[in-house]
Amino acid sequence: MIRTWKNAFHNRNVYIDFEYDDLKDEKNDPFREIYIAHGVPLQFMVDSSDTLKRDIAKTWGFKKMRSCYSLEVTKDDLISHENRTIKICEANLEDEIYENLSKIYFDYYRNSHEAINPVSASFNEFKEILPDKIYFSREGGMSFAFIEKNEIAYVYSDNLEIAGDFFRVVAEMMFCDYDTIFFEADDVDECAMRLKNIFSGGLKDVFETWIYDLEDVNN
Repeated sequence: MIRTWKNAFHNRNVYIDFEYDDLKDEKNDPFREIYIAHGVPLQFMVDSSDTLKRDIAKTWGFKKMRSCYSLEVTKDDLISHENRTIKICEANLEDEIYENLSKIYFDYYRNSHEAINPVSASFNEFKEILPDKIYFSREGGMSFAFIEKNEIAYVYSDNLEIAGDFFRVVAEMMFCDYDTIFFEADDVDECAMRLKNIFSGGLKDVFETWIYDLEDVNN
């Protein structure tokens, strides 16, 4: 049985899931009818270690579009590096700059998801999922991170040359209050990958996004 559903924030694609045992002996494409019925790509998310389900996806023409790394890191995982001196400021929900930075991030998020499954949520809807606190710096460009307790929820920098230094200072600040920090980083998100790359360990899981599109399958 193939389960299907929609995501209100990304409502173009149809999301699917299935059990390996249900499809392992299929001789005909089990996804074609679902695709034709909806007329949009099918989106499948799977743990990278689940080789059986990944193999089924590859067999029927799915393409891997994204890997999402889930990390829980400690201070010992932070790669030693001589940081630039960066002044960190803090903004909260009621501050004007919070609104401005939220709009910048919304545009960045939309661009990074466009090729996989475009954002359908409005800015106001999107803002509701953002944490209330931002650390930011204007040094060398604008860099910021949305923070909730010991989670680095979303990150952005318009200067990737200094992004790692900014993220490192933010992490050091957070380690003053927490033993561990957790975050996710998509490989299609350059800023999030800069955050991931300042740590040497802490990887917990990798989830992949695979897309089935008959326009691609038939080419």
